[in-house]
Amino acid sequence: VGMTGMPEAALARELGLNYACCAVVSNWAAGKNSHAISMETIHDNLVVGLANVRTLLKSLSC
Repeated sequence: VGMTGMPEAALARELGLNYACCAVVSNWAAGKNSHAISMETIHDNLVVGLANVRTLLKSLSC
């Protein structure tokens, strides 16, 4: 939350470069539950998300 890729997107467009933003969500619906989410759960979600990013990047690489 609070992070943006828009400055990079605008600069890439200005330079005629292709740009894609990829984000990993480690805590879906933060603050929506009455109980706290453990750091272990956030970490586990991050590990899965990063594995998915690696798979995506491998599929896009030349």
